[in-house]
Amino acid sequence: GGSLGGGGGGTPKESSSPREQTTPATVAPPAEVSSSVALVHSEEEKTKVDSEGVDVVDPAVDPLQADDVLWYAGNAASIAMIRKIPGLAPYATDQVDKLNANSQERRLIQAVVAKTGPLVGKSIRDIKFRSRYNAVVLAVHREGVRVHARIGDVVLHPGDVLLLDAGPDFHREAGHSGSGFALVSVLEDSAPPRLRLLVPVLVIAVAMIVFYTAGVTELIIVAIFAAGIMIACGALSEQEARDAIKWDVIVTIAAAFGMSKALQNSGVAGAVADKLVRLAELSGTGRGGLLVAVYLATFVISNVVTNNAAAALMFPVAAEAAERQGESLASMSFLLMLAASAS
Repeated sequence: GGSLGGGGGGTPKESSSPREQTTPATVAPPAEVSSSVALVHSEEEKTKVDSEGVDVVDPAVDPLQADDVLWYAGNAASIAMIRKIPGLAPYATDQVDKLNANSQERRLIQAVVAKTGPLVGKSIRDIKFRSRYNAVVLAVHREGVRVHARIGDVVLHPGDVLLLDAGPDFHREAGHSGSGFALVSVLEDSAPPRLRLLVPVLVIAVAMIVFYTAGVTELIIVAIFAAGIMIACGALSEQEARDAIKWDVIVTIAAAFGMSKALQNSGVAGAVADKLVRLAELSGTGRGGLLVAVYLATFVISNVVTNNAAAALMFPVAAEAAERQGESLASMSFLLMLAASAS
């Protein structure tokens, strides 16, 4: 959200819009004529953009054309979402094109200049920022407001926030003490969408389901093959595949299965199930009361741990209760799934 504006050359000056981030995006083909444009909402912003040598158009009157450059302003989350809009492409300059990183692996990153270090008091051009960090500065923000100037001419001050277009290695390389940055933050989901791979990914997913339902192989095997093919075709990077594995969730679920077995072996599951059945009988609610009690217990546990772990912990109790009450195990299992997913 926020206003839309443009930037160009001139002496450094600060935007009147506080706490905004800005990033450019390019209108993707098809179109016939290209021009540099900036979209604006207010007369104040229009005057500012005109003074910086950028052609201003009214999007309600002038249609957008291929290679038009749109400057978006808003909070960090809004800026990250700009790259998800079909028809817009990340802004490409000679500096961006020279980045040693695949366009699909690049991310928007916010980096805060440290109080002391190799960046303070030097212009971005003098630092040779792209060559040094394999990242391109898209915008500079000082004391919560945007600085308007040619990016290469901006002299960095302590506390300046840089909006960067960088590859996957920047976060690690900029994390050490001598990098000149006090804080580095990656804007989540700022990678551009891979719409050209939509059909191949759908085909791979459908093929995976078909192979599994046809009984050709086990689900885990066909899923691994599908993930490998997606990595090979570029729909998924190796780093994204590694990051997708939530080890904390896996360990929690595995531990829950162990605790579930311990509840059975120790007799705790049977004792709890017996109490639930007796409570239902004493209250006169019978089958309905038992189902409500199991549902509520599972729901409460799922708010503390993951839904899978909650179902694993409650399953032995629910199974024992179903056996004592004469309830079918299938209906109790469906109840557990619904309760675990309700948190």
